[in-house]
Parts: sequence; C-alpha cells; structure tokens
Amino acid sequence: MRMLRTLALPAALVAGLSLVQAPLAASAATTATSAFALTLTGGSCEPLARRFLCSVASSGGVAPIATRWFVNGNHIAAYDNRSFVGIGCQPTFGYTIRAVISDATGASVEYNTSQTCRSGNP
Repeated sequence: MRMLRTLALPAALVAGLSLVQAPLAASAATTATSAFALTLTGGSCEPLARRFLCSVASSGGVAPIATRWFVNGNHIAAYDNRSFVGIGCQPTFGYTIRAVISDATGASVEYNTSQTCRSGNP
C-alpha cells in the first residue's frame, strides 16, 4: 500500500503540472504570433512624367518575406522582392498598381492604388 501511495502522489503532481503548462504554452504561442504579425507600415506611388515611383514597407512577419508587384493585374516578376520600383507608363492611361507582401506563414498584406500616367516634366 505504501508503494502505491508513493507512486500515485508524484503521478498526480505531474498530471497537474502538465494541465497548468498547456494554457501557458498556448498563451505564449498566441503572444509570439501577434508579436510577429505581418503589417503594412507604408506604401505610395508618385506619378512623374511617364513613370510611377512606388514603394512599400512592412513590419513583423516570419522570414522569408516576399514582395510581388502587379500592374493592371499582371505580375511583374522583375520587381519581385523590391520595396522600391520605377514603373514606366503611357501618358493619360490609367494604371492599377498593387504590391502583395507575404511571409512564410502565408499571411499577406496589400498596397493598392489607381493612378493616371502624367506627361511632360515632373
């Protein structure tokens, strides 16, 4: 009987500790996830003569971070993973420019703008 009580008490303590650790581990995981949440911190496209100068910035996220640029719905692979791009354009035509920033977890944020190309001097 003494042997059973000796084994039962540590087993009960271990079981109780594992129940306490589970919520703490879940809380730590939630805190870590929110600390690394991918957020768009800035984005702009400045129309100049026959060109847009565009930039995006983000914070957080889990590496690697990827940036993809789209002009009028078409992916421009040459601009991938750049935070600053110069996009040529035809004066008086409208353009939709979109940057999609994503991280290793699949989280993504977008910058969207619609602009009309200017002609002449900046």
